[in-house]
Amino acid sequence: MKVYESEGTFDCEAQTFTLKIQTTDISPDAFYISTFYNICNEERFAIVGILQTKDGNTKDFSNYPPDASLNIENFPFSDLDKSYLEEGDKDITTIQEGDTVAVYIHDGIGFDPKENSADNEYIENYKKGVYVYLEAGSPPGSSGNGYIG
Repeated sequence: MKVYESEGTFDCEAQTFTLKIQTTDISPDAFYISTFYNICNEERFAIVGILQTKDGNTKDFSNYPPDASLNIENFPFSDLDKSYLEEGDKDITTIQEGDTVAVYIHDGIGFDPKENSADNEYIENYKKGVYVYLEAGSPPGSSGNGYIG
């Protein structure tokens, strides 16, 4: 699975965001975002959404065409998981018109950062703005065994 293109807007007045995420048609299954994490740090505003399949489909979609969209509309800032915020991090509720918010979409079928330390490390690295290969996992939006050859 790869996320091809995404676009969105953050409404500082309504304290919501809307995203259009380009994905792959996997009917009858479908993609959804299981959790949006607030991963702002001291220097930037950022969120990461965990893309999963409703039926837990583990098929490798990396070579499928970008022929579908997942639309997230008027998602409230208050519903973001705040478990990765630390004292001194930027507060997404203070964004103003013209501010930039980094948005990551992570292909995470079976993703569980509370039970899987590698999943937890993915979120911690997104917060830092770092992409890494972990264990036998693959970088977000690709396939493979996690090793650079």
